[in-house]
Amino acid sequence: MSDFTPEEKRVAVFLLAVAFCGLTLNILAKFNSGVKKMICPPMQLSRIDLNKISLEELIKVRCMPENLAQGILSYRRQHGDFRSLEQLKEVRGIGERRYERLKEIFFVE
Repeated sequence: MSDFTPEEKRVAVFLLAVAFCGLTLNILAKFNSGVKKMICPPMQLSRIDLNKISLEELIKVRCMPENLAQGILSYRRQHGDFRSLEQLKEVRGIGERRYERLKEIFFVE
């Protein structure tokens, strides 16, 4: 860095400072749950019938990953309509924590 002019040194320090600030903001954003709500706002106003929802609608539900939505529909095709919300736990990728969130969104007739 000794071969740089004073102006080049200032530019290099500035770029390093900007990169450091960017990394810091990125780390803070990952740990801040408020940012997640801004990226994927919960816009669920009413509960949805789990046996009537389509893939497109299911993907839109609280940022549900597409592979999980496909798993739910695949389970429904293989086993017939859901008889209770408890059956969601049998779908691969739905553990206790995710089930607790999903049971607030869906219902079964």
